[in-house]
Amino acid sequence: MNKQRKQTIVEELEYWKKNRMLPEQYCDYLLALYTEGEGVQQLERRKKKIFSTLYACLILLLIPITFLVIYFTEMPVHLQMVLVTFFILVSFFGYFTFRREHFLIHIPVIVSALLILILSIKLLETNTSQLPATFIIITFQAMIWFVMGYLKKWYYLNIASIITMLLLVVNIILM
Repeated sequence: MNKQRKQTIVEELEYWKKNRMLPEQYCDYLLALYTEGEGVQQLERRKKKIFSTLYACLILLLIPITFLVIYFTEMPVHLQMVLVTFFILVSFFGYFTFRREHFLIHIPVIVSALLILILSIKLLETNTSQLPATFIIITFQAMIWFVMGYLKKWYYLNIASIITMLLLVVNIILM
């Protein structure tokens, strides 16, 4: 059977499966038959894509959860820092999970950068309340963002670091 004909049959079977015109088991069997086993792989890819999307959404939720934990709970500071560190580790794990999926890898990078910035500012705030130290930490992290963005060709990190530095300079001038 030629490829175009097989492709038409596979598309029709997927349409039937999607609209429940045939039982799912029959569609899976016929898809496996006509795609020579590749139809099952497409199903696995879809499941993996759904898992990846849900995990990316979870990672995105870590930023508001961090703000809730730090600013709106009465937890001890040490417990807050442990929780934020755990969130950073979850986003790092997300980076290694999404290495092959180029469109999702940027979510854990952005979240990790912001969570590390929040954690370092909160740690500095609890240990000392000196403003110059906070400016130095923010400047150092913005420089790391810029270098990392330059090396990996992630221009959003370059833009974020430039905006951060501009806001820091404006803040210093207005003080």
